[in-house]
Amino acid sequence: MDKRPEKLTEQENLLEIQFKLRDKTRIIDILTVAVMLVILYGLMIMMFIIPDKEFSEQENRYLQQYPAASSNFEGSLTERIKAGKFMDRLIEGKFTAEISDYFADQFPMRDAFVGIKGFNEIAMLKQENNNIVAGSDGYIIKRDDYPDYGAVDNNLDAILSFSPALEALDIPYTVAMAGRPVDALQRYLPAVFPRFHTDDLWGYFDTQITSDDYIQYVDLLTPLRQKIDSEDEQIYYRTDHHWTTYGAWLGYTEIMKAIGTEPQPLEAFEIEEVSNEFYGTTWSSAGMKWIKPESMYYFRFEGDDTDFTTTIEDTGVSFKGFYDRSYLDKKDKYSSFIGGNNACVTIEKTENIGAERETMLLIKDSFAHSIAPFLAYHYDLIILDLRYFKTPVIDLVQQRGVDRVLIMNYMGSITEINVFGILKFGLKNA
Repeated sequence: MDKRPEKLTEQENLLEIQFKLRDKTRIIDILTVAVMLVILYGLMIMMFIIPDKEFSEQENRYLQQYPAASSNFEGSLTERIKAGKFMDRLIEGKFTAEISDYFADQFPMRDAFVGIKGFNEIAMLKQENNNIVAGSDGYIIKRDDYPDYGAVDNNLDAILSFSPALEALDIPYTVAMAGRPVDALQRYLPAVFPRFHTDDLWGYFDTQITSDDYIQYVDLLTPLRQKIDSEDEQIYYRTDHHWTTYGAWLGYTEIMKAIGTEPQPLEAFEIEEVSNEFYGTTWSSAGMKWIKPESMYYFRFEGDDTDFTTTIEDTGVSFKGFYDRSYLDKKDKYSSFIGGNNACVTIEKTENIGAERETMLLIKDSFAHSIAPFLAYHYDLIILDLRYFKTPVIDLVQQRGVDRVLIMNYMGSITEINVFGILKFGLKNA
């Protein structure tokens, strides 16, 4: 009697199927490995044959170039070795730190891979990518929820230290702070997004800055947030951290009312759409390539392009009006306002002057670029960016006959770097 065959286990059945299909699967395996090798070696070859890019238009930043293993030093190899300048950057770890940034920045088809990553992160319901939150109504908002209170204290100390010097000169001193998108656009944030960091930061800053009776403090967050919550006008860009020109006009009206000057009403301006292809820096970091571009506007008034002259003192370049329209052909369209980031810029009314105009010193970051044309309606402006201006500000105040000082900044600058430290240079007892 034949022996009854034993029942195969599930694993044995699977092995038997794989054995029968081994010839077909071997072809698939070989093709898979071959395709992966072609992709890997293809990308490696492209890294060497495609010229390095110096600047990324999409990210609006300079890219890491191939680093040197040795420091710059003129001399023979022997002299370099004696001076400790041969392969010193490699030994100190600087070369290896920069080479990883180089490969990340110069990787072939980098922008496409960034977009794929962004799509995957959102498809997995993470609601953010690269620290950028996908909000409602097309807003993408940088997550700025852990401020550096050390930087806040340093900046507050410098702003407050500048007050007695201006009071001694009888020069009015106004400080205005614009909210970060994460502060102002809470209406568009996910319901579970933590909000207490914003309230804590602004409460702390308000308490400290109002401790000085001479400083006229203008809180721009509260009125703009109320506008955002109650109306449909776009006050911040959806793809950028800056406010729109309409948002800048709202900020200007609050500042003028605090100073005691009548602001120009919205009806006084002719609104010109200068681009419908604006992508901001938040979009550049987000990797959310499906987000549509948005429009940028100038608020024009009679004589703004003929009666005023803007001069970039860093370079000596001057142009009529407030706008460098050459930037409208680039990704960094926001820099068309007063020519972008520079250490010192002046705006003067040089034609049809009429009554004598006061000079306002505007100490700012890029948030004030779009507010400068509104302020220039009332004042000649000296505009300083303390990230680049490196001489005592109090000396400039006295030498240039400044009548009024306005600090107009974005709260994000206050929480990240000690941008105002130079205000203390040249002060007595500072």
